[in-house]
Amino acid sequence: MHILRLLMLCLALPAAALAQEATRTTVSTAEASAHDLTSIQVPAPGPQAIGEEAPISPQQLRRENARRLSRSPVARSTETNTDGSVSFYLRNLLYAPLTVEVELAEAHGAVVDMLLPPRTTIAPLERVEVARIHASDPLVAGSVDFVHTAVIGDPKAVHDDHVVYAWPFPAGTPAVLSQGSGGPTHHDANSRYAIDLAVPEGTPVLAARAGTVVFFESRYFESGMDRAKYLNRSNQVRILQDDGSMASYGHLYPDSIDLVPGQRVEVGQRIGLSGNTGFSSGPHLHFVVLVHRDMQMVSVPFRMKGVDPKQSGVR
Repeated sequence: MHILRLLMLCLALPAAALAQEATRTTVSTAEASAHDLTSIQVPAPGPQAIGEEAPISPQQLRRENARRLSRSPVARSTETNTDGSVSFYLRNLLYAPLTVEVELAEAHGAVVDMLLPPRTTIAPLERVEVARIHASDPLVAGSVDFVHTAVIGDPKAVHDDHVVYAWPFPAGTPAVLSQGSGGPTHHDANSRYAIDLAVPEGTPVLAARAGTVVFFESRYFESGMDRAKYLNRSNQVRILQDDGSMASYGHLYPDSIDLVPGQRVEVGQRIGLSGNTGFSSGPHLHFVVLVHRDMQMVSVPFRMKGVDPKQSGVR
């Protein structure tokens, strides 16, 4: 589950003479609850845009943001409108849908028009206007606090259970099904139906189903069974499939992923090398299919050629 929580986006609405922007952001990369504190000062009247990020090209995103996207999938910005109001925007930085919940926490000296329902899904790379803020008194500073949570995926997506996933290694490569669904470490909602295929480090890993690369992580090189230390240190690739579900390939070898976010991959295409990174007791590929359900990513049953998820053994 990839969650970003924004704690208190403060929009200060001072008198017109205050035209300087003051921004302070503290970001945590913990997957379950990253907290950002952002303070922005903007003038109430005037057409000048304050706080709007520079345009980001898809090419630049693909080159620079592959790792960051997995930790921080949302960009936020503000614009001052010609009527003096301030618009608050969220931009989905992913090549996948992103579902967000936004609520107004507090408003002091300001009137806020919420422009989205409390929960909405933002299309890939789309920017949406969340709210428009008007100063109650242009001579008195005001503030507005928003809280939002973002989770990857579209809650309307339904996995196609007729699909049979391809063997994720070159033809003839044997693997031991070291852990199936409901195994000792496969008890959380996001791993209940995952499988672990034990293969030597450096074995080519192939796409088991076609899709679009959403993000990947490839910088980690350590492993261990200390869950708190290693759970979020697995090299992985996340691929959005055509039915809206996502496949995750985990514990990959360091710096073995030759992909870019937004790239289309086909069945059998190499996506990396198997490894032993993160929360792992030995070399293997962790494979799981995920869908968005009620603001969390949950695993779903799937079928894969050559694998009986209820049994262990050698293919």
